[in-house]
Amino acid sequence: MASTQNASMIASNEDARAAVGKVVRIHGTVQREKLGDTINVGDLSVRCEDLRIPDAVVGHTATAEGTLEIVRDEPATVSACGEISQGNEVGEASFVIRHCVVR
Repeated sequence: MASTQNASMIASNEDARAAVGKVVRIHGTVQREKLGDTINVGDLSVRCEDLRIPDAVVGHTATAEGTLEIVRDEPATVSACGEISQGNEVGEASFVIRHCVVR
């Protein structure tokens, strides 16, 4: 992972859009989501793509660092038996941090 000394702090969707491809830092509330654990601040939600955050941290604040990217999430599918797969309802795009480190 790149050095986080020069990480850009992001706190809004506008900040995140401007920082795609860069090393970022976000400080917010940890939440466990269907597609992975997220750090949330205001209306910004960033998923730590390759890290499961410990249960004891969920619901508390933490700082995550890593390289910010936008990914197109796979849409959820429904099998003939009515089982719904992992995915979003409409296959939305979301912010993810690759090589995520939580402090």
